[in-house]
Amino acid sequence: MLAERMEGYAGLDLEPEPTPDAQLEAWEARVPEGAHLVASFEAGLAAVQIAARKRAKSLVWFSPYARADAALVARARALAWALEAGGVEGFVRVARPLFFGSLMLERGEELIAAWQASLRPDGLAAWTRAVAALGDRRRPLRTLEATPTMTVVGAEDTFAPMRYAHEVTEWVPELRGILVTLDGAGHFGFWENPREATSVARGFIERYREFLEGPAEWQAEDDEAPPPLRFEPEAPQ
Repeated sequence: MLAERMEGYAGLDLEPEPTPDAQLEAWEARVPEGAHLVASFEAGLAAVQIAARKRAKSLVWFSPYARADAALVARARALAWALEAGGVEGFVRVARPLFFGSLMLERGEELIAAWQASLRPDGLAAWTRAVAALGDRRRPLRTLEATPTMTVVGAEDTFAPMRYAHEVTEWVPELRGILVTLDGAGHFGFWENPREATSVARGFIERYREFLEGPAEWQAEDDEAPPPLRFEPEAPQ
């Protein structure tokens, strides 16, 4: 969806894989050097490692989480139980308030129904197991010292609340991380509010250099360097 809206950029769609490790193995060979990477959910874990290895220009990570703490494991297991007890319908009934924000729940029944129609029990079961077994994968974030990174989280994301995005941002070294929220959106923020999601992603990609070099007005070659600041207290009277 985002690729369709990012006019002027050549997109490379990568097929989903069941686990972050499988994603890393399948995607690394296809991603060129110096690309801008956009990822969502746990796929961002593979994107982090690819960004460091392929010297990505920037990374935008929607609905991020880099570890499965007790709360996230409990939510994944609750969804697994709902799937086992009630099939896809049971899964969706439990997932709705976890995945979607108020705007989608109030006005997006057709979109939620289309999402439900695309779900498959085996894929959902594999996903819940992968999330529950995720462990702690924050350490690779330390390799992003040369990659400006933006995390984007729905303000009403209940499955992976904002504190997970804060964690990711804080682990990015050299103050290269920034966090943005999407009002009224949940875990599927780029789907619930695609216009704003595209706007923040595009804006970050177009200005990523400022996270490395400072704003453009600081880089003017013809400008003289500003004089050094001096503190010269007056002599006592």
